[in-house]
Amino acid sequence: MPKIVNHNEYRQKLLEKSLSLLTHKGYSNVNVKEIAAEIGVSTGTLYHYFPSKENMLAEMLAWLGNKNVDEYTNRTSSVESIHDRFDMIVDFWKEKGELYKNILLLAIDVYRNVDSEQWKEVYSFFAERYTEGMSERLNISQQFARSIFIYFIGLAFHSLAFDGISEYNKQIDFLETIFRPVIVDAPEDREQASYKIQEVISNMLMKTSVTEKTTAAKKKIKKTKIKKDKIKRKT
Repeated sequence: MPKIVNHNEYRQKLLEKSLSLLTHKGYSNVNVKEIAAEIGVSTGTLYHYFPSKENMLAEMLAWLGNKNVDEYTNRTSSVESIHDRFDMIVDFWKEKGELYKNILLLAIDVYRNVDSEQWKEVYSFFAERYTEGMSERLNISQQFARSIFIYFIGLAFHSLAFDGISEYNKQIDFLETIFRPVIVDAPEDREQASYKIQEVISNMLMKTSVTEKTTAAKKKIKKTKIKKDKIKRKT
């Protein structure tokens, strides 16, 4: 009885096996014969699944983006707490640092070697898939999620200049500090989140200290809460 082959799964395995070669040697420095030899298949098999090297490159970028979003979505699908979801995505970002650099390298190769319309289609698919997934799982606007996505493109490029992962992780920690009050704290207590945001501005973002303004804002929040408590007791 002939073996039944799931062509979609097999195509994905071919892409996965080819990823390291294409990202480390570069699209222009490797041909189809070398790719086939590297992953242990014939060139005929490779052409059967991918009509051209350009097509393989474009499919690989789309596959990686889709796989990355699906993995995070599946990890958090049973997690209701936005606090836990946020912690999970921060850990996920750190775990996937090397992958994001590879995605960037592939995206540059696609931009240089694939038809511009096909490039736009592949990039748009990846960007929208990533943005929608983040927006849904973190309960943030599409625009906010898109800004985070764009930040990661820049961070992936920046990370290419550093051999270790420490600089990448340092930037993720910085991002976490800035976004935690907005994403995690604000839905529960906007006043407290506002205070935390001012602390972030004072301690991390502003060159000149604004401690006095932060302290004043904290006092104002406390006074507001005291007034609200008095009103509640009267009613």
